[in-house]
Amino acid sequence: MIKRNLLKNKDWNPSLIITPILLSFLISLYVLIDVDKSTETLGYLYQAASIKLENVYELGAFAVIVFLLLLCVLPIGTKKILLNERPIFNNLSWGAMMFVAGMGASILWASPVEWAQTINSKPFDLNLSSPGVIEYSQAYPLFHWGFVGWALYALPGVAFTLAILKNPKVQLSFGGILVNGDGFLNQIVRNIFDIVFILAILAGAGVGMGVSFPVIAEMTSYLIGIENSFLFQIIILFICLGIFGTSVYKGLEGGIKRLSNFNVILVLILLFIILILGPTKYILTNSIESTGFMLEKYLQMSFFSESSFAQSWTVFYWAWWMALAPFVGTFILQISNGKTIRQMILGTIFIGSFATFIHFYVLGGLTLNLYERGVMDIPEMVKTIPSGRIALEALLTLPGGYFLIILYAFIATIFLCTTYDSCSYVLASTAMKHASKRPTKSLRIIFAFLLIIQPILIMSLEGIDSIKYILVLSSVPLIAIYALMIFYISKNVFKN
Repeated sequence: MIKRNLLKNKDWNPSLIITPILLSFLISLYVLIDVDKSTETLGYLYQAASIKLENVYELGAFAVIVFLLLLCVLPIGTKKILLNERPIFNNLSWGAMMFVAGMGASILWASPVEWAQTINSKPFDLNLSSPGVIEYSQAYPLFHWGFVGWALYALPGVAFTLAILKNPKVQLSFGGILVNGDGFLNQIVRNIFDIVFILAILAGAGVGMGVSFPVIAEMTSYLIGIENSFLFQIIILFICLGIFGTSVYKGLEGGIKRLSNFNVILVLILLFIILILGPTKYILTNSIESTGFMLEKYLQMSFFSESSFAQSWTVFYWAWWMALAPFVGTFILQISNGKTIRQMILGTIFIGSFATFIHFYVLGGLTLNLYERGVMDIPEMVKTIPSGRIALEALLTLPGGYFLIILYAFIATIFLCTTYDSCSYVLASTAMKHASKRPTKSLRIIFAFLLIIQPILIMSLEGIDSIKYILVLSSVPLIAIYALMIFYISKNVFKN
Protein backbone atom coordinates (compact mmCIF):
# COMPACT_ATOMS: atom_id res chain seq x y z
CA MET A 1 0.00 0.00 0.00
CA ILE A 2 2.77 2.44 0.96
CA LYS A 3 4.79 1.54 -2.13
CA ARG A 4 1.77 2.04 -4.40
CA ASN A 5 1.05 5.47 -2.86
CA LEU A 6 4.68 6.53 -3.28
CA LEU A 7 4.72 5.55 -6.96
CA LYS A 8 1.30 6.99 -7.81
CA ASN A 9 1.14 10.22 -5.83
CA LYS A 10 -0.76 12.51 -8.20
CA ASP A 11 1.06 15.65 -7.01
CA TRP A 12 4.57 14.34 -7.76
CA ASN A 13 6.51 14.67 -11.00
CA PRO A 14 8.12 11.20 -11.34
CA SER A 15 10.76 12.32 -13.86
CA LEU A 16 12.10 14.92 -11.41
CA ILE A 17 12.31 12.29 -8.68
CA ILE A 18 14.00 9.63 -10.79
CA THR A 19 16.42 12.12 -12.43
CA PRO A 20 18.18 13.18 -9.18
CA ILE A 21 18.56 9.55 -8.14
CA LEU A 22 20.10 8.62 -11.50
CA LEU A 23 22.32 11.70 -11.59
CA SER A 24 23.56 11.11 -8.06
CA PHE A 25 24.37 7.50 -8.94
CA LEU A 26 26.11 8.38 -12.24
CA ILE A 27 28.18 11.22 -10.74
CA SER A 28 29.33 9.01 -7.87
CA LEU A 29 30.06 6.11 -10.22
CA TYR A 30 32.12 8.29 -12.57
CA VAL A 31 34.24 9.66 -9.74
CA LEU A 32 34.65 6.40 -7.85
CA ILE A 33 35.69 4.25 -10.83
CA ASP A 34 38.95 6.20 -11.04
CA VAL A 35 39.27 9.12 -8.64
CA ASP A 36 42.65 10.33 -9.95
CA LYS A 37 41.68 10.11 -13.61
CA SER A 38 38.29 11.77 -13.12
CA THR A 39 39.88 14.57 -11.11
CA GLU A 40 42.53 15.12 -13.79
CA THR A 41 39.98 15.18 -16.63
CA LEU A 42 37.51 17.43 -14.83
CA GLY A 43 40.35 19.71 -13.68
CA TYR A 44 41.51 20.13 -17.28
CA LEU A 45 37.97 20.99 -18.41
CA TYR A 46 37.60 23.47 -15.55
CA GLN A 47 40.89 25.19 -16.42
CA ALA A 48 39.87 25.48 -20.07
CA ALA A 49 36.47 26.92 -19.12
CA SER A 50 37.96 29.42 -16.64
CA ILE A 51 40.39 30.77 -19.24
CA LYS A 52 37.93 30.95 -22.15
CA LEU A 53 35.01 32.32 -20.11
CA GLU A 54 36.87 34.52 -17.64
CA ASN A 55 35.53 37.81 -19.02
CA VAL A 56 32.04 36.36 -19.45
CA TYR A 57 31.85 35.45 -15.76
CA GLU A 58 33.25 38.79 -14.58
CA LEU A 59 31.18 41.04 -16.84
CA GLY A 60 28.07 38.91 -16.40
CA ALA A 61 28.30 38.89 -12.59
CA PHE A 62 28.64 42.66 -12.45
CA ALA A 63 25.76 43.06 -14.91
CA VAL A 64 23.48 40.94 -12.68
CA ILE A 65 23.99 43.34 -9.76
CA VAL A 66 23.24 46.37 -11.93
CA PHE A 67 20.18 44.66 -13.43
CA LEU A 68 18.70 43.71 -10.06
CA LEU A 69 19.25 47.15 -8.55
CA LEU A 70 17.56 48.65 -11.61
CA LEU A 71 14.54 46.40 -11.02
CA CYS A 72 14.27 47.80 -7.49
CA VAL A 73 13.59 51.33 -8.75
CA LEU A 74 11.06 50.22 -11.37
CA PRO A 75 7.35 49.66 -10.61
CA ILE A 76 7.86 45.88 -10.82
CA GLY A 77 9.76 46.15 -7.53
CA THR A 78 6.53 46.89 -5.65
CA LYS A 79 4.81 43.67 -6.71
CA LYS A 80 4.09 41.42 -3.75
CA ILE A 81 5.01 37.74 -3.67
CA LEU A 82 1.92 35.62 -2.99
CA LEU A 83 2.41 31.89 -2.42
CA ASN A 84 -0.31 29.41 -1.58
CA GLU A 85 0.25 27.10 1.39
CA ARG A 86 3.37 29.00 2.50
CA PRO A 87 3.74 30.85 5.83
CA ILE A 88 4.71 34.52 6.11
CA PHE A 89 7.90 35.04 8.13
CA ASN A 90 9.06 38.09 10.03
CA ASN A 91 12.22 39.78 8.81
CA LEU A 92 14.48 38.19 11.43
CA SER A 93 13.42 34.62 10.64
CA TRP A 94 13.44 35.38 6.91
CA GLY A 95 16.99 36.74 7.05
CA ALA A 96 18.17 33.85 9.22
CA MET A 97 16.80 31.16 6.91
CA MET A 98 18.13 32.94 3.83
CA PHE A 99 21.64 33.28 5.26
CA VAL A 100 22.07 29.75 6.58
CA ALA A 101 20.78 28.28 3.31
CA GLY A 102 23.06 30.48 1.21
CA MET A 103 26.27 30.08 3.18
CA GLY A 104 26.04 27.01 5.38
CA ALA A 105 29.03 25.67 7.27
CA SER A 106 31.37 26.65 4.43
CA ILE A 107 31.58 30.14 5.95
CA LEU A 108 33.18 28.62 9.06
CA TRP A 109 35.64 26.74 6.84
CA ALA A 110 36.68 29.84 4.86
CA SER A 111 36.49 32.86 7.16
CA PRO A 112 39.44 32.05 9.50
CA VAL A 113 41.93 31.33 6.71
CA GLU A 114 40.92 32.81 3.37
CA TRP A 115 42.94 35.99 3.84
CA ALA A 116 46.05 33.77 4.15
CA GLN A 117 45.12 31.70 1.11
CA THR A 118 44.67 34.94 -0.83
CA ILE A 119 48.16 36.10 0.14
CA ASN A 120 49.64 32.80 -1.02
CA SER A 121 47.86 33.17 -4.37
CA LYS A 122 49.53 36.58 -4.99
CA PRO A 123 46.75 38.87 -6.23
CA PHE A 124 48.11 41.48 -8.65
CA ASP A 125 51.45 39.63 -8.34
CA LEU A 126 51.85 40.92 -4.78
CA ASN A 127 53.91 38.76 -2.42
CA LEU A 128 53.96 38.63 1.36
CA SER A 129 56.35 41.58 1.65
CA SER A 130 54.58 43.82 -0.91
CA PRO A 131 52.87 47.01 0.29
CA GLY A 132 49.10 46.61 0.27
CA VAL A 133 49.05 42.82 0.23
CA ILE A 134 47.41 42.63 3.68
CA GLU A 135 44.71 45.08 2.58
CA TYR A 136 43.94 43.05 -0.53
CA SER A 137 44.01 39.79 1.45
CA GLN A 138 41.23 41.10 3.70
CA ALA A 139 39.23 42.78 0.93
CA TYR A 140 39.13 39.87 -1.50
CA PRO A 141 37.23 37.46 0.82
CA LEU A 142 34.59 40.18 1.33
CA PHE A 143 34.47 40.71 -2.43
CA HIS A 144 34.21 37.01 -3.29
CA TRP A 145 31.65 36.15 -0.60
CA GLY A 146 29.63 39.38 -0.78
CA PHE A 147 27.35 41.29 -3.14
CA VAL A 148 27.87 39.32 -6.36
CA GLY A 149 27.21 35.92 -4.79
CA TRP A 150 23.97 37.06 -3.18
CA ALA A 151 22.87 38.86 -6.36
CA LEU A 152 23.40 35.64 -8.31
CA TYR A 153 21.22 33.91 -5.72
CA ALA A 154 18.49 36.54 -6.05
CA LEU A 155 18.13 36.42 -9.85
CA PRO A 156 16.45 32.96 -10.05
CA GLY A 157 14.23 34.00 -7.15
CA VAL A 158 12.97 37.01 -9.13
CA ALA A 159 12.40 34.91 -12.26
CA PHE A 160 10.46 32.28 -10.31
CA THR A 161 8.45 35.02 -8.58
CA LEU A 162 7.30 36.52 -11.88
CA ALA A 163 6.45 33.04 -13.17
CA ILE A 164 4.29 32.31 -10.11
CA LEU A 165 2.54 35.68 -10.32
CA LYS A 166 1.72 34.82 -13.91
CA ASN A 167 0.74 31.19 -13.26
CA PRO A 168 0.51 29.92 -9.64
CA LYS A 169 0.61 26.32 -10.88
CA VAL A 170 3.93 26.67 -12.74
CA GLN A 171 6.62 24.08 -11.98
CA LEU A 172 9.54 25.65 -10.09
CA SER A 173 12.43 24.70 -12.34
CA PHE A 174 14.26 26.33 -15.23
CA GLY A 175 12.38 24.22 -17.75
CA GLY A 176 9.09 25.01 -16.04
CA ILE A 177 9.39 28.79 -16.41
CA LEU A 178 11.56 29.24 -19.52
CA VAL A 179 10.09 26.67 -21.93
CA ASN A 180 6.46 26.90 -23.06
CA GLY A 181 4.49 24.41 -25.06
CA ASP A 182 4.15 20.63 -25.02
CA GLY A 183 5.82 19.79 -28.34
CA PHE A 184 8.48 17.11 -28.58
CA LEU A 185 11.35 19.59 -29.00
CA ASN A 186 10.07 21.78 -26.16
CA GLN A 187 9.91 18.74 -23.90
CA ILE A 188 13.51 17.83 -24.69
CA VAL A 189 14.74 21.37 -23.99
CA ARG A 190 12.67 21.51 -20.79
CA ASN A 191 14.20 18.25 -19.58
CA ILE A 192 17.74 19.48 -20.37
CA PHE A 193 17.13 22.66 -18.38
CA ASP A 194 15.75 20.66 -15.46
CA ILE A 195 18.72 18.28 -15.51
CA VAL A 196 21.10 21.29 -15.33
CA PHE A 197 19.00 22.65 -12.45
CA ILE A 198 19.19 19.38 -10.49
CA LEU A 199 22.83 18.66 -11.35
CA ALA A 200 23.88 22.02 -9.92
CA ILE A 201 21.97 21.30 -6.69
CA LEU A 202 23.48 17.83 -6.28
CA ALA A 203 27.01 19.04 -6.99
CA GLY A 204 26.47 21.92 -4.58
CA ALA A 205 25.43 19.47 -1.89
CA GLY A 206 28.57 17.43 -2.50
CA VAL A 207 30.89 20.43 -2.29
CA GLY A 208 29.10 21.84 0.75
CA MET A 209 29.65 18.58 2.55
CA GLY A 210 33.21 18.20 1.27
CA VAL A 211 34.50 21.57 2.46
CA SER A 212 32.54 21.97 5.69
CA PHE A 213 32.22 18.47 7.13
CA PRO A 214 36.00 18.11 7.79
CA VAL A 215 35.74 21.13 10.13
CA ILE A 216 33.00 19.38 12.12
CA ALA A 217 34.82 16.05 12.19
CA GLU A 218 38.17 17.63 13.14
CA MET A 219 36.76 19.56 16.09
CA THR A 220 34.45 16.80 17.30
CA SER A 221 37.24 14.20 17.27
CA TYR A 222 39.46 16.61 19.23
CA LEU A 223 36.76 17.28 21.81
CA ILE A 224 35.92 13.65 22.55
CA GLY A 225 39.41 12.28 22.00
CA ILE A 226 38.55 9.84 19.21
CA GLU A 227 40.54 9.34 16.02
CA ASN A 228 39.05 11.20 13.05
CA SER A 229 38.51 8.00 11.02
CA PHE A 230 36.12 7.38 8.13
CA LEU A 231 33.80 5.37 10.41
CA PHE A 232 33.74 8.25 12.90
CA GLN A 233 32.85 10.67 10.07
CA ILE A 234 29.99 8.41 8.93
CA ILE A 235 28.56 8.31 12.46
CA ILE A 236 28.67 12.13 12.70
CA LEU A 237 27.14 12.40 9.23
CA PHE A 238 24.17 10.22 10.19
CA ILE A 239 23.67 12.32 13.30
CA CYS A 240 23.45 15.31 10.96
CA LEU A 241 20.97 13.39 8.80
CA GLY A 242 18.80 12.81 11.85
CA ILE A 243 18.80 16.54 12.61
CA PHE A 244 18.12 17.91 9.13
CA GLY A 245 15.78 15.02 8.25
CA THR A 246 13.63 15.90 11.25
CA SER A 247 13.80 19.60 10.40
CA VAL A 248 12.74 19.21 6.76
CA TYR A 249 10.00 16.75 7.80
CA LYS A 250 8.51 19.40 10.07
CA GLY A 251 8.57 21.91 7.20
CA LEU A 252 9.33 25.61 6.85
CA GLU A 253 7.47 26.84 9.91
CA GLY A 254 7.95 23.98 12.36
CA GLY A 255 11.47 22.85 11.47
CA ILE A 256 13.60 24.94 9.12
CA LYS A 257 12.66 28.30 10.66
CA ARG A 258 13.34 27.16 14.23
CA LEU A 259 16.65 25.51 13.37
CA SER A 260 17.78 28.57 11.38
CA ASN A 261 16.82 31.00 14.16
CA PHE A 262 18.60 28.86 16.74
CA ASN A 263 21.68 28.68 14.53
CA VAL A 264 21.90 32.43 13.96
CA ILE A 265 21.53 33.14 17.68
CA LEU A 266 24.40 30.75 18.47
CA VAL A 267 26.57 32.29 15.71
CA LEU A 268 26.03 35.80 17.09
CA ILE A 269 26.90 34.60 20.59
CA LEU A 270 30.09 32.92 19.33
CA LEU A 271 31.23 35.92 17.29
CA PHE A 272 30.47 38.32 20.17
CA ILE A 273 32.47 36.21 22.64
CA ILE A 274 35.45 36.04 20.26
CA LEU A 275 35.21 39.79 19.67
CA ILE A 276 35.26 40.51 23.42
CA LEU A 277 37.89 37.93 24.41
CA GLY A 278 40.06 38.52 21.35
CA PRO A 279 41.76 41.69 20.01
CA THR A 280 38.58 43.79 20.10
CA LYS A 281 40.01 47.11 18.92
CA TYR A 282 42.07 45.42 16.21
CA ILE A 283 39.04 43.54 14.83
CA LEU A 284 36.80 46.62 14.82
CA THR A 285 39.41 48.81 13.15
CA ASN A 286 40.26 46.17 10.57
CA SER A 287 36.57 45.61 9.80
CA ILE A 288 36.06 49.26 8.88
CA GLU A 289 39.31 49.52 6.94
CA SER A 290 38.86 46.28 4.98
CA THR A 291 35.29 47.19 4.02
CA GLY A 292 36.39 50.65 2.87
CA PHE A 293 39.28 49.19 0.88
CA MET A 294 36.98 46.61 -0.74
CA LEU A 295 34.51 49.31 -1.81
CA GLU A 296 37.32 51.54 -3.08
CA LYS A 297 38.82 48.74 -5.20
CA TYR A 298 35.51 47.11 -6.12
CA LEU A 299 35.63 47.92 -9.84
CA GLN A 300 39.31 47.00 -10.07
CA MET A 301 38.65 43.58 -8.51
CA SER A 302 35.50 43.09 -10.60
CA PHE A 303 37.34 43.41 -13.91
CA PHE A 304 40.81 42.10 -13.01
CA SER A 305 41.33 39.43 -15.67
CA GLU A 306 43.93 37.50 -17.66
CA SER A 307 45.65 36.30 -14.51
CA SER A 308 45.91 32.96 -12.76
CA PHE A 309 44.56 34.56 -9.58
CA ALA A 310 41.35 35.76 -11.24
CA GLN A 311 40.85 32.40 -12.95
CA SER A 312 41.52 30.39 -9.80
CA TRP A 313 39.57 32.61 -7.41
CA THR A 314 37.14 35.13 -8.92
CA VAL A 315 35.97 32.89 -11.77
CA PHE A 316 35.72 29.94 -9.38
CA TYR A 317 33.56 31.86 -6.91
CA TRP A 318 31.27 33.38 -9.54
CA ALA A 319 30.81 29.92 -11.06
CA TRP A 320 30.22 28.41 -7.60
CA TRP A 321 27.53 30.93 -6.68
CA MET A 322 25.87 30.45 -10.07
CA ALA A 323 25.82 26.69 -9.58
CA LEU A 324 24.33 27.05 -6.09
CA ALA A 325 21.80 29.68 -7.20
CA PRO A 326 19.13 27.25 -8.48
CA PHE A 327 18.80 25.84 -4.95
CA VAL A 328 19.27 29.02 -2.93
CA GLY A 329 17.21 31.24 -5.24
CA THR A 330 14.32 28.77 -5.17
CA PHE A 331 14.50 28.53 -1.38
CA ILE A 332 14.57 32.32 -0.98
CA LEU A 333 11.35 32.48 -3.00
CA GLN A 334 9.79 29.75 -0.84
CA ILE A 335 10.33 31.81 2.33
CA SER A 336 9.51 35.26 0.84
CA ASN A 337 5.71 35.02 0.92
CA GLY A 338 4.29 38.51 1.56
CA LYS A 339 7.51 40.33 0.62
CA THR A 340 7.79 42.61 -2.41
CA ILE A 341 10.24 41.88 -5.19
CA ARG A 342 12.26 44.91 -4.08
CA GLN A 343 12.43 43.63 -0.51
CA MET A 344 13.53 40.20 -1.71
CA ILE A 345 16.30 41.64 -3.92
CA LEU A 346 17.69 44.18 -1.44
CA GLY A 347 17.30 41.86 1.53
CA THR A 348 19.08 39.02 -0.23
CA ILE A 349 22.00 41.16 -1.42
CA PHE A 350 22.59 43.31 1.65
CA ILE A 351 21.42 41.15 4.58
CA GLY A 352 23.19 38.13 3.11
CA SER A 353 26.39 40.09 2.43
CA PHE A 354 26.56 41.77 5.85
CA ALA A 355 25.90 38.49 7.68
CA THR A 356 28.74 36.97 5.67
CA PHE A 357 31.09 39.91 6.30
CA ILE A 358 30.88 39.70 10.09
CA HIS A 359 32.32 36.16 10.00
CA PHE A 360 35.36 37.39 8.08
CA TYR A 361 35.62 40.46 10.32
CA VAL A 362 35.77 38.44 13.55
CA LEU A 363 37.24 35.04 12.65
CA GLY A 364 39.56 36.38 9.95
CA GLY A 365 40.51 39.31 12.18
CA LEU A 366 41.44 36.94 15.02
CA THR A 367 43.76 34.79 12.88
CA LEU A 368 45.30 37.80 11.11
CA ASN A 369 46.10 39.34 14.49
CA LEU A 370 47.72 36.07 15.62
CA TYR A 371 49.84 36.15 12.46
CA GLU A 372 50.90 39.78 12.87
CA ARG A 373 51.85 39.13 16.52
CA GLY A 374 53.96 36.13 15.47
CA VAL A 375 51.81 33.61 17.36
CA MET A 376 50.73 31.57 14.30
CA ASP A 377 52.17 31.62 10.78
CA ILE A 378 48.80 31.19 9.09
CA PRO A 379 49.97 31.67 5.45
CA GLU A 380 52.44 28.82 5.92
CA MET A 381 50.02 26.65 7.90
CA VAL A 382 47.26 26.73 5.25
CA LYS A 383 49.60 24.99 2.80
CA THR A 384 49.53 21.74 4.77
CA ILE A 385 47.05 22.01 7.66
CA PRO A 386 43.21 21.78 7.24
CA SER A 387 41.16 24.88 7.95
CA GLY A 388 39.36 23.17 10.83
CA ARG A 389 42.63 22.48 12.66
CA ILE A 390 43.80 26.08 12.16
CA ALA A 391 40.49 27.44 13.51
CA LEU A 392 40.78 25.05 16.45
CA GLU A 393 44.31 26.21 17.33
CA ALA A 394 43.31 29.87 16.97
CA LEU A 395 40.40 29.42 19.39
CA LEU A 396 42.70 27.74 21.91
CA THR A 397 44.70 31.00 22.17
CA LEU A 398 41.65 32.66 23.78
CA PRO A 399 40.48 32.28 27.39
CA GLY A 400 38.04 29.38 27.59
CA GLY A 401 39.16 28.19 24.17
CA TYR A 402 38.05 24.60 24.79
CA PHE A 403 34.46 25.71 25.36
CA LEU A 404 34.61 27.93 22.26
CA ILE A 405 35.61 24.86 20.23
CA ILE A 406 32.53 23.03 21.56
CA LEU A 407 30.33 25.95 20.47
CA TYR A 408 32.13 26.26 17.11
CA ALA A 409 31.72 22.55 16.32
CA PHE A 410 28.06 22.59 17.36
CA ILE A 411 27.34 25.66 15.21
CA ALA A 412 29.12 24.11 12.21
CA THR A 413 26.93 21.01 12.61
CA ILE A 414 23.72 23.06 12.76
CA PHE A 415 24.93 25.17 9.81
CA LEU A 416 25.40 22.03 7.76
CA CYS A 417 21.98 20.73 8.77
CA THR A 418 20.21 23.98 7.91
CA THR A 419 21.77 23.94 4.44
CA TYR A 420 20.73 20.36 3.81
CA ASP A 421 17.19 20.72 5.14
CA SER A 422 16.72 23.75 2.85
CA CYS A 423 18.21 21.81 -0.07
CA SER A 424 15.93 18.82 0.59
CA TYR A 425 12.93 21.13 0.70
CA VAL A 426 13.85 22.77 -2.63
CA LEU A 427 14.37 19.44 -4.40
CA ALA A 428 11.06 18.21 -3.04
CA SER A 429 9.35 21.43 -4.18
CA THR A 430 10.88 21.06 -7.65
CA ALA A 431 9.54 17.50 -7.87
CA MET A 432 5.98 18.68 -7.25
CA LYS A 433 3.88 19.17 -10.39
CA HIS A 434 2.66 22.59 -9.29
CA ALA A 435 4.36 25.36 -7.29
CA SER A 436 1.11 26.00 -5.42
CA LYS A 437 1.42 22.62 -3.70
CA ARG A 438 3.49 22.25 -0.54
CA PRO A 439 6.02 19.40 -0.95
CA THR A 440 4.84 16.26 0.82
CA LYS A 441 6.66 15.06 3.94
CA SER A 442 7.57 11.71 2.44
CA LEU A 443 9.15 13.40 -0.58
CA ARG A 444 11.23 15.68 1.67
CA ILE A 445 12.60 12.63 3.52
CA ILE A 446 13.41 10.85 0.25
CA PHE A 447 15.59 13.76 -0.85
CA ALA A 448 17.14 14.14 2.59
CA PHE A 449 18.46 10.56 2.33
CA LEU A 450 19.49 11.06 -1.28
CA LEU A 451 21.60 14.11 -0.46
CA ILE A 452 23.96 12.25 1.88
CA ILE A 453 24.58 9.17 -0.28
CA GLN A 454 26.81 10.91 -2.81
CA PRO A 455 28.95 12.76 -0.20
CA ILE A 456 29.52 9.50 1.70
CA LEU A 457 30.80 7.78 -1.43
CA ILE A 458 32.98 10.71 -2.44
CA MET A 459 34.41 11.17 1.07
CA SER A 460 35.31 7.48 1.22
CA LEU A 461 37.85 7.95 -1.58
CA GLU A 462 38.61 11.64 -1.01
CA GLY A 463 37.09 12.58 -4.37
CA ILE A 464 35.94 16.04 -3.31
CA ASP A 465 38.03 17.82 -5.98
CA SER A 466 36.08 16.06 -8.72
CA ILE A 467 32.78 17.25 -7.27
CA LYS A 468 34.16 20.81 -7.03
CA TYR A 469 34.97 20.73 -10.72
CA ILE A 470 31.56 19.23 -11.57
CA LEU A 471 29.92 22.01 -9.56
CA VAL A 472 31.78 24.73 -11.45
CA LEU A 473 31.38 23.08 -14.87
CA SER A 474 27.64 22.80 -14.23
CA SER A 475 27.61 26.60 -14.10
CA VAL A 476 28.75 26.87 -17.74
CA PRO A 477 25.31 26.07 -19.21
CA LEU A 478 23.86 28.27 -16.48
CA ILE A 479 25.45 31.27 -18.25
CA ALA A 480 22.98 30.80 -21.09
CA ILE A 481 20.14 30.08 -18.65
CA TYR A 482 20.96 33.24 -16.67
CA ALA A 483 20.81 35.24 -19.91
CA LEU A 484 17.41 33.69 -20.66
CA MET A 485 16.20 34.53 -17.14
CA ILE A 486 17.26 38.16 -17.58
CA PHE A 487 15.39 38.22 -20.91
CA TYR A 488 12.37 36.56 -19.28
CA ILE A 489 12.34 39.07 -16.41
CA SER A 490 12.83 42.03 -18.78
CA LYS A 491 9.97 40.87 -21.01
CA ASN A 492 7.63 40.66 -18.02
CA VAL A 493 8.77 44.01 -16.68
CA PHE A 494 8.08 45.86 -19.91
CA LYS A 495 4.82 43.97 -20.43
CA ASN A 496 3.62 45.25 -17.06
